[in-house]
Amino acid sequence: MTFFGFPISIIWLAFAGLWIFSSETLGHIFTWIQGLPLILEIIVWIVFIPWVGSLWIWHSSWPPWLKIVAISVIAVVTLGGSRGREAARRARARR
Repeated sequence: MTFFGFPISIIWLAFAGLWIFSSETLGHIFTWIQGLPLILEIIVWIVFIPWVGSLWIWHSSWPPWLKIVAISVIAVVTLGGSRGREAARRARARR
């Protein structure tokens, strides 16, 4: 696992845990982000885009099954992207 892969995995595990055990906390986090001054909110969105985007999806009016699919796809792509760098690095090292 790469340097970035571990924190990304931990954040997704925390997101999933909150989603399962305390989904109202996700609402509090999203409300807190929206309450930040605009420049800070933009920074948070940029730095944590997969998770803030997932919070936005969770609080949208989409059907529950679509929310679950969309957030799961975002998580898989984010986790896969963090592992893809490691695979590319190993492939270059073998040459």
